[in-house]
Amino acid sequence: MSEYPDPVPAGPPPDPDRRRRLKRPTPYVTIGIIVLCIGVYGGGRLWSELESTLIFAPWLGEDQPYRFLGSAFLHADFWHLIFNMYALWLVGQAIEPVFGWWRFTCLYVLSAIAGNVAVLAFADPTGASWATFVVGASGAVFGLFGALFALSKGLSRDTTPLLVLLGINLILGFVVDGISWQSHVGGLLAGLLIGYLYTKSRRTWANVLATVLVALVLAGITFYIYAT
Repeated sequence: MSEYPDPVPAGPPPDPDRRRRLKRPTPYVTIGIIVLCIGVYGGGRLWSELESTLIFAPWLGEDQPYRFLGSAFLHADFWHLIFNMYALWLVGQAIEPVFGWWRFTCLYVLSAIAGNVAVLAFADPTGASWATFVVGASGAVFGLFGALFALSKGLSRDTTPLLVLLGINLILGFVVDGISWQSHVGGLLAGLLIGYLYTKSRRTWANVLATVLVALVLAGITFYIYAT
């Protein structure tokens, strides 16, 4: 765990007069995702076909599996977009420099997919939930928060504020209409698992193996649900 730099410095250096200002690496992947989500939102306002092509619903995922990821770049309205992008910026700039660009990208993508896999898993093939549409980056964002929690625990940092924040947002998903709690839970669990595996070893081969294993688990769950 000590191989990773601490995203939250423990305190100032002993001599403030000689303190050097440390510049964090630019979180290019986080910025790129934000730009892409904004672009897709703008494009969807101009071409409704874009939204209908990417939106996810359980009944659509079997024949068009790209929707498991594509819907994470769609947002229902302006404030939905702003809230998710603000949360993405806060946590993305904290953990992308720690994990590195490719680990962060895999974490985001798999968390987004896991959110929709959870939607699929909890849907009733004979009920309305099978045809309910889901959009938004919240599943992926919850995955990032899950990874941040795993990273903070590995560094022995106080995770109480993060737990409170996650608890509040999870509760909102159950009590506020129009919010997919399934996506939140799926993304969070995937982020916790991936973050934990990434913090166990810094070696590239181990992280690649962990990424592939999580992807295979998600694919296996999806195949099993559609096959039964």
